[in-house]
Amino acid sequence: MSLSIRKIDHQHRARQRGFVLVLALVLLAVLTLIGVSSMQRANMELKATANSQQHQIAFNAVQSLLEFAISDTGASSVDYQTTDPTPQVVTTSLANASNLSGSVVYSGCSVGVGSSLEEGKGFSYNFFNIDGTGSNKTGTSTSLQTQGIRFPAAACSN
Repeated sequence: MSLSIRKIDHQHRARQRGFVLVLALVLLAVLTLIGVSSMQRANMELKATANSQQHQIAFNAVQSLLEFAISDTGASSVDYQTTDPTPQVVTTSLANASNLSGSVVYSGCSVGVGSSLEEGKGFSYNFFNIDGTGSNKTGTSTSLQTQGIRFPAAACSN
């Protein structure tokens, strides 16, 4: 009887060893799939972050162009006293950007109300729209922005 118990015990252990091997292979396959999907997700997030960074570079470059157009240096190249609606071009260059250009267009004039003693004799202002475009150095991301500006005028011609 002891021989038959040993034989049954040996057969039972042999089946268990095969099951452990199959279980180990299944777990290894599942862990491999989890690892591959994690790597793909990380790669996708890396690409999204890089694209966001390139867009931010283009956005900041155009923002700098708009700020340059209203600064003292940029304003010296633009006639803010004109009432001619012909676009005036503003350009500058930055290290991380390309194709930077701006267009300053006269959009109107307005006279302030003035004081209660001098009604209608307030300051005059010319209004301009500045459209700026540009891209990052590689040209993979572009930005288009518009900003309005109010500039003191000698007088309105309306």
